[in-house]
Amino acid sequence: MNKHQSNIDVCYIISHGFAARMLLQTGLITRLTEEGKSVAIITPDVNDENLKELHDNPLVKIYDPKIEQTIWDDDYGVKRMYYLEDIKSNPVFWEKHLYSILYSKSKHPWKRVRPFIYYPIHRLIKYFPSIRERFKQKENKYLFSKKANILLEKIQPSLVVSTYPINFLEAKFLYAAKKKKITTLIHLLSWDNITSKGIFPVIPDQFIVWGKVMNQELKEYYGTADEAIHICGVPHFDNHIRVKKAPEYKALLTKLGLDATLPYIFVAMSSPRFAPHEIDIVEWLAKAINEDVFGKEMQLVVRPHPQNVQGSLSDKRWIKRLDNLNGKRVAVDYPQLVKSKVRWSMRKSDMNHLSNLLVGCSVCLNSGSTVSIDALMMDKPVILTSFDGNRKLYYWKSARRLVDYPHQKKFVGLGGANVVHSYETLEEEILKYITNPNHDLDRRRNALEMECHMNDGASTERVVKAMLQIFKNMKVHAEL
Repeated sequence: MNKHQSNIDVCYIISHGFAARMLLQTGLITRLTEEGKSVAIITPDVNDENLKELHDNPLVKIYDPKIEQTIWDDDYGVKRMYYLEDIKSNPVFWEKHLYSILYSKSKHPWKRVRPFIYYPIHRLIKYFPSIRERFKQKENKYLFSKKANILLEKIQPSLVVSTYPINFLEAKFLYAAKKKKITTLIHLLSWDNITSKGIFPVIPDQFIVWGKVMNQELKEYYGTADEAIHICGVPHFDNHIRVKKAPEYKALLTKLGLDATLPYIFVAMSSPRFAPHEIDIVEWLAKAINEDVFGKEMQLVVRPHPQNVQGSLSDKRWIKRLDNLNGKRVAVDYPQLVKSKVRWSMRKSDMNHLSNLLVGCSVCLNSGSTVSIDALMMDKPVILTSFDGNRKLYYWKSARRLVDYPHQKKFVGLGGANVVHSYETLEEEILKYITNPNHDLDRRRNALEMECHMNDGASTERVVKAMLQIFKNMKVHAEL
C-alpha cells in the first residue's frame, strides 16, 4: 500500500530494446492512457524514436534516470551468479563460466581474472553456506541508488513496472519502490527470463507472464501464489496475427529482389557467440537453393539477429559473407536498428518485416531463438540447427548446447521444434515440411498454447485488463 499521494499511476523502466518493442510498438502505453491511467517512462534514451508518438500525450512523462552502468555494476551481476546459483546444474550458467575462462574477448584485466576468483568461492559455499547468506544480507548496498530514490520521489507512482528484472538499472528502481512500499510488477520480456537469467534481485508483488510454462516456472523458482500471476500472452506477437490476416510479404520479397510468386525458406540467425559456425550453415543452404536441392522454385531469406550486427556479441566478418549471398534466389534482410542508448532498439517497421517474412515462408530455421515461437504463431514449422557445419566443436562452445538450455529443452519437449544435427538431417526435415506443411501441426499448436496462452492477437488487451485489475485490487487493499 502506498503511503503517499501518487502523481502517476504507473511507472515503467525500459532498459532493453525488445522491451521497448513490447511496450511502445503495441499501443500498450497508449491503451493505458485511454483508460485514464497516467504513465511515467524511465529510460536511458529519452530521444529513442520509439518514444516520439508519446511526447504529445499529456498523460505520459518521460525521464532519464541519469544512472550510468559501471564495470562494478556489471561485476555485481557476475558475482551474483557465482554466489547465488548452482551453476553446474544449469547449462546456461556453466557455459557462461567456461566462456569467461576459455573464450572471453574482453581486454579488461579484472574481467579476465574474476572467474578464477569467484569460482573457488562458489565451490566453498557448499561447505560454508554462510558465504551465500552474507552476500544476500549485503546485497542491499548494491541495489540502493540515491538517484533512483530521488526520481521516484519526484514521480510518485502507484505502480512500478520492470520488464527485464536482472538489468541492474531496473533492479535499482524496483528495490527503491519496494522500500517505499510502492506496488511492484514484473512484466516478463522473454521466455528465458526465469530459468536462464538468474535469480531476480528483487521479487515483485505481481507478475505478468506469457503462458502456462512461465506460470509454472514462477511457482517452482519463487513459490509465487496464483493470485500474483497474470497469464496474458505476448503483446508484441499480436502484430503477427494482424499481418496473418492481411499479409504483405510479396511486396517485401520483391523489394529484396526475389520472385514474390515463389516459396522460400526463412533463416533467423543467432549471434556467433551462441552459434559460432551458423554462417557456414547459411552458406550451405544458399548453395543448396541454387543447386535446386529443395526444388527449382525454392528461395532463401536470411535475417541476421541484431546481435550479429551490433554490440559485443557481433562479428563483423559475417556481414561480408552474408552480403556475398545475395542473388536471384537468395536475399539477406538486415534488422532495422534504431540509433539509441537502449540496446537493440528496433524500428516499429521492423516488426512488420519479421511478421511478413514469417507468414510467407515454407519453414523457419534457427539455432535457438525466440523466433521459433514467432513462427509457430504463423503455423510455420520450426527446425533448430543444432550443429556447427562440418566442424565438431567442444560442446560448451558448440550450437549443440543451446537446445539443452532449460527454456529450449521444454519447448522441444512440447513438440515446438524439430532438432537436426547434420546437413543430411537438415535436408531431410526441410523436404518433409515442404512436402507436408501440416506435419505435426497439432503438437506445434499445443506447444504454442503452453508457451503463449492464446494465439488470438489480443494479448495487449489482456495485459491492459490485468493492469486495471491490479489497480482495482490496490484500491481495495488501500481501503481496508
